Amino acid sequence: MHRFGMISIYVGLVLSIVGLFGGFGLMFAGEQTWSKPLVAMVPLGFLLVFNGVVTTILHRPKDSRGSERPQGPPD
Repeated sequence: MHRFGMISIYVGLVLSIVGLFGGFGLMFAGEQTWSKPLVAMVPLGFLLVFNGVVTTILHRPKDSRGSERPQGPPD
């Protein structure tokens, strides 16, 4: 699941960046056909990034001692 979260973060970032720059670039150039779907990809990319961050935090790999959470200050 950790790997799925990382892939989701990267795919979401790509969708958001392509949607923002491509959509607004085409919109300012006067192209209405492709600008709307590209701008509509931005919320989908944001949701994928958010999903990836939550999945990565919840399913992080175990550390070398076998525990998933920090144990507190060292003694």
